Amino acid sequence: MLIIYAHPNKTGHGGYFLEQVKKQLQKNEVDFEILDLYEMNYDPVLKSDEHYTSGKKNVDKVNLQIQEKIKQNDKLIFIYPTWWNSVPAILKGFMDRVFTSGFAFKYTGKIPHSLLKGKAAIFTSSGAPRIYSRIIGRSGSIRVLKNDTLKFCGINSKAFVIGKARKLTDKNKSKIKKLV
Repeated sequence: MLIIYAHPNKTGHGGYFLEQVKKQLQKNEVDFEILDLYEMNYDPVLKSDEHYTSGKKNVDKVNLQIQEKIKQNDKLIFIYPTWWNSVPAILKGFMDRVFTSGFAFKYTGKIPHSLLKGKAAIFTSSGAPRIYSRIIGRSGSIRVLKNDTLKFCGINSKAFVIGKARKLTDKNKSKIKKLV
């Protein structure tokens, strides 16, 4: 199992999600690895020589290693905060640089084909009330990751959200434990 963690700290909701996921996986004796994008000092900036729609398909060594880890794991877990109804920039850049043409998908003529298989769980928190995120924001961060990216690449996923996540309370801790 591969966990992609995209939050600059581990003291709030994201960190509590990570802690609970680790406990659950250890309890079930599931091997896992954590890619903490901030601890890795992951560079999310797409370089000009990586821009495949311009005919350039360079994938750097770090991203090739991550692609190999994804190939070896048919189950992924994403943990991140929802900011501005989207994923954090570091996670968006990760998706742009890792889920590349030829690895995650390919086109035959004008028809896209998924190249990955597997399942993913998405855990996110938002300061906005869940109803607001769902109705007004149309669950943007989930839609982008779950449908626009993972599903397009062949990975089925399920998302779990905690709203009103401005302060980590006992009530939110209880909700997170239940979700995990």
